[in-house]
Amino acid sequence: MLLTHDKEEKEMAAYDTLLVKIDKRSGGSRYRLYNVKQRICDSALEVFDFPLDIVALRYSKVGYLGHELLIKLNDVEGIERIDISPYCLCIEKNIVFNWEDLEADILFAIETVVKKPVVLKD
Repeated sequence: MLLTHDKEEKEMAAYDTLLVKIDKRSGGSRYRLYNVKQRICDSALEVFDFPLDIVALRYSKVGYLGHELLIKLNDVEGIERIDISPYCLCIEKNIVFNWEDLEADILFAIETVVKKPVVLKD
């Protein structure tokens, strides 16, 4: 019975948290990929320069979560561009910022929008 209970707890934990895998190898030092295990965007791929053009966002097909996420990320100083797709964010940062300066704010924005704590996957 204990094994079944542990399995159920692990399955529940997977739904109560959002797994995010950060790919630091793609695109050099200015780009990072955030692969998420929950759908965050309704369109196949959309590209946004920052600061965000609200008119472009209004006519996009990113859906509710994508819209809210882009609005939150617009407040993060140092982001220059975001490519958003259903399960991935590709973020380009300004060269004068370090990822250490941005990472917590980016993860907090994701966490706030999906309303689940983020767990980083290795």
